[in-house]
Amino acid sequence: MITEYQGLKLDKFQIEAIEAISNDLSVIVSAPTGTGKTLVADYLVEKTITEGQRIIYTAPIKALSNQKFKDFTKQFGSENVGIMTGDVVVNPTAPLLIMTTEIFRNQVITNDEQLNIVSYVIFDEIHWLNDEDRGTVWEESIILAPPHIKILGLSATISNAQELTNWIGTIRREPLVLIEEHQRIVPLEYYYFSQETGFVSYENLLDFYYRKLKSTNKTHNSPLFKPTVHTDLIKSIETQYLPALYFVFSRKQCSDKAHELASLRNYLSPEQSSKIKDIFLEQFGPEDTWSSSTRRLFRVCRKGIAYHHAGLLPLQKSLVEELFLNKYIYVLYCTETFSVGINYPVKSVCFDSLNKYDGHSFRPLANHEFFQMSGRAGRRGIDDKGYSFAIVDLNYFDKEPPIKFDINKLEPLTSQFRLSYNTVLNLLATLSAEQIEIYFKKSFAAHSYVVMAEKIEAQIQRLALLAEESKEHLCPKVGTYQCPLNYYPKRKELERLQKAYGKLHPRRRNKIYARQMQRKIRKWEKILRKPPKKCSKKQNELCQVHSVKWTKLENQITDLKNQLASLPDYNTFKDEFTRKKTQLQALGYIEDSKILPRGEVARHIYVQEILVTELIFSGILEQLDDDQLNALLSCVDYESKRNDFFNRFEELDFSAVKEVITYVQSICGTEAVRFDPRPAVITYFWSKGSDLSSIQQLCTLDEGDIISVLRRTIDLLRQMREAVTDRLLRERLSVCMKKLDRDEASILELY
Repeated sequence: MITEYQGLKLDKFQIEAIEAISNDLSVIVSAPTGTGKTLVADYLVEKTITEGQRIIYTAPIKALSNQKFKDFTKQFGSENVGIMTGDVVVNPTAPLLIMTTEIFRNQVITNDEQLNIVSYVIFDEIHWLNDEDRGTVWEESIILAPPHIKILGLSATISNAQELTNWIGTIRREPLVLIEEHQRIVPLEYYYFSQETGFVSYENLLDFYYRKLKSTNKTHNSPLFKPTVHTDLIKSIETQYLPALYFVFSRKQCSDKAHELASLRNYLSPEQSSKIKDIFLEQFGPEDTWSSSTRRLFRVCRKGIAYHHAGLLPLQKSLVEELFLNKYIYVLYCTETFSVGINYPVKSVCFDSLNKYDGHSFRPLANHEFFQMSGRAGRRGIDDKGYSFAIVDLNYFDKEPPIKFDINKLEPLTSQFRLSYNTVLNLLATLSAEQIEIYFKKSFAAHSYVVMAEKIEAQIQRLALLAEESKEHLCPKVGTYQCPLNYYPKRKELERLQKAYGKLHPRRRNKIYARQMQRKIRKWEKILRKPPKKCSKKQNELCQVHSVKWTKLENQITDLKNQLASLPDYNTFKDEFTRKKTQLQALGYIEDSKILPRGEVARHIYVQEILVTELIFSGILEQLDDDQLNALLSCVDYESKRNDFFNRFEELDFSAVKEVITYVQSICGTEAVRFDPRPAVITYFWSKGSDLSSIQQLCTLDEGDIISVLRRTIDLLRQMREAVTDRLLRERLSVCMKKLDRDEASILELY
């Protein structure tokens, strides 16, 4: 039994997980953030490489994939580690291959031969199966992973880990070991903060609020409570609780708050500030060549303060991460993605707000989101405790009381399974009709349906028995207007209505509402014409008690039956499969279940596969030069940001593309296409050789978002190159990729 690894004494859950791995079993490890799950993955990676086998490490986001690539390269050497993230491919034949979960899904769904020599796959952050946009990728990866590949799943604490484990074990027909750890090695303390209360518990916060409310005679319009800002919290924690992560759910606020704090505080010595400048010079060259965003970032970093969000350039984000790891940053303002996977432990975590914008509206943080982020607090071997502080504004208490989070009420993982055209084509290409039916039955949605249906049906049976018992005490007239309990209250309501109608002026009785009143009166006069027979006093008492109970039980049963009917079972996906198959047949992608040339291309395209395939076969691409082609492809699947703006673009006529879009939507529906012509302007001029500062003048996007558009276009070009068979087109797509893959958009400079 291994009790120590990498010079660390292992905890009980780590020992159990490593023992299961040593016995060649698949394992799910569910443990709080920061407890050392990654140590189990490190052991498995080292064991696999030492034994001369291959292993895949999947991560939900590129930032985590990139970080793991760097860490494992340092540990095992560059010859043993490769990475594939769609827009980057380095050393793809290495024994350890890091990839995003999307890439692994694409490999398993196309039966990639490279998987034949893989012995293990690690799913880091496996609870991303719950993600609305990308959860399907995880389900497909798990369902279709070859049986010879064992699984290690790493997850933050989830409430239904056993259900997840049962599902994976059932569909893969193998024993699966669940290792759960509920205790943190470094305990966490949670506090709410305002200027007037300082650090308080939820109960003490409520107590303070209601006491002040009672003791204050509010006669003017000024706020009752002092407003609290981020600098108030930082000043209160800086002597004891740094370094700190400060979560802000707005990119602009991240940088603004960092600069505001930097105008008040400096956490570094002159020697440390000088070292920061040397690091910036090494990364970005002479100071007079720095971009305005790099200068702005340097101004806060030299004081031990920084910010991190998706709008930064890849090199800027990488530098902030390195400074943070090397203890040069004491306060880091960041967005939520900084809490995913990457291990940057701190002493405390701060929340500027307990609400976030989720792309649709502002909503309260979910339990699991709050604890995922808070979990970064508390450094093992350094801190006795970790701390989580949330700012609250008591002036908004009545409208929006602060949330009380409960780790015992974590939201269960639920299936987010969606069926894409790409999946339909690949299923038809690789599985028989019987196997496809089994595939749908294997989904976590179908498994959850069975589990949930069993629970609901058991509840319905239990409530039905109770309802039957109550009904035994009731007379046959219960629930009708022949029952005095129903008749007399309704009769009083009718009398009130008659009285109201009687008071109406004759001219008003011709109005629509008056005629509706009259119709209602006639209806109820007819129903209530005959009074019910009198019941005995005893029967009245029994009915009064049991009719309420019986009605309540019947309503609960009806609700449960409706809930059961609305649950998606495997037939839901089977029906969608049939619908999409019919559409693909109409488009000429399949004939019966045979894949035609268009379908063969589309099954290797993973972004807007129908639109991209139609563009390839339409002849439009041949009419464009390389820069126009790049511009066009950058418009495919662009996710617009709030308030983004682009200059007008006159170098490309989109009318032919719009005809293709109209054709696809006429068969597949409007939601089948996502295309926004606006980003074409920035990709076109970048492709022609413009520098980043010139591109920034063409739009309002952050630098990091511009690079993201370019990298997504490179990723799509690579998919198209792999999907088509025409040699000249493949060569042309490679040329197009090279025109985009340069300078700040060349992510390889990070490795």
